[in-house]
Amino acid sequence: MEIYMASSFFSPKSLGTRILTGLTNLIIVNLVFIITCIPFITIGASVTALYRITIAIVAGDNPSVLRDYFKSFKDNFVKSTLFFILYLILGAFFGFEIYMVRTMMAENMQWVQYPAYFFVFAIFASACYAFPLIAWFEESFKQVLKNSLLIALTNLPFTIMQAVIAAVFILFVDYNYAIPLSFACFMGIAAIAWFYSLFLKRIFARFGADINFNEEEETFVASNTSAKKTDSSSDEKPDDESDDDSDDDSTEESE
Repeated sequence: MEIYMASSFFSPKSLGTRILTGLTNLIIVNLVFIITCIPFITIGASVTALYRITIAIVAGDNPSVLRDYFKSFKDNFVKSTLFFILYLILGAFFGFEIYMVRTMMAENMQWVQYPAYFFVFAIFASACYAFPLIAWFEESFKQVLKNSLLIALTNLPFTIMQAVIAAVFILFVDYNYAIPLSFACFMGIAAIAWFYSLFLKRIFARFGADINFNEEEETFVASNTSAKKTDSSSDEKPDDESDDDSDDDSTEESE
C-alpha cells in the first residue's frame, strides 16, 4: 500500500510531481533571471523572459526553462530594452522632481510634487503590463504602450495590489535587507512573478492570447502522423498497380 502511494505520488501526471516540477522551474528561472539582470541594461528583456515562463507554468505547461527563457530574451531584447530605457528616464525625471520639491521648496508649495506622484504611478502601472505583453503578443511599440495603460486602468485593483506589494517589499528591504534579499535570490522574484501571472493569464485570455506550448507540439506531431499516413498510402498504391499489371500479363500469356 505504501509503495503504491509513493509510486502514484511520483507519477508524471500526479499533483505532487507537478508541484515539485513547478517549484524547480521557479528556482531555476529565478537564478537565470538574476544572472541576466547583472548587466543592468538587460533588465527589461529579463523581465519579459521571466513572464514568458511563469505565465506558461500557470497555464499548466511544462516549458523548457532555459531554452524558452533565452529564446524570449533574444527575440524581445530590442523592444524590451527600449521600454526599460523609457521607463528609467521618465522615472528618474519625476523622481528627481519630487526630490527637488521636497528638499528645496517651502512647505506651502509642497503640493507641486503631487502630480509627479501620479506620473510615477502611471509609469509603474504601464511597466507592470508592458513586459508581459511583449512576452506573449506581437505588437508594435505604440500598441504595447497603449494597451499596457488601458489594461492598468481597466484592472485597477490588481494594479494597485502590485504597487502595494512592491512598496511593502521596499520597506522590508529598508528595515532588514538580509531576509527579503535572501528570499529574492532563492526563489522570491520568480514566485512573485508567478503570483502576478495568475491574474495576467486571465487578463490576457480576454485578448486572445494562446498560452500553450504543448498545443503546438501536439499539432506538430499530428501533422507528422498524417504525413506518414499519406506516404504509406502512396507507397501502397504502386504495389496494387504492379499486382494488376502482373495479372494482365498472366492473362495475355494464357491466351
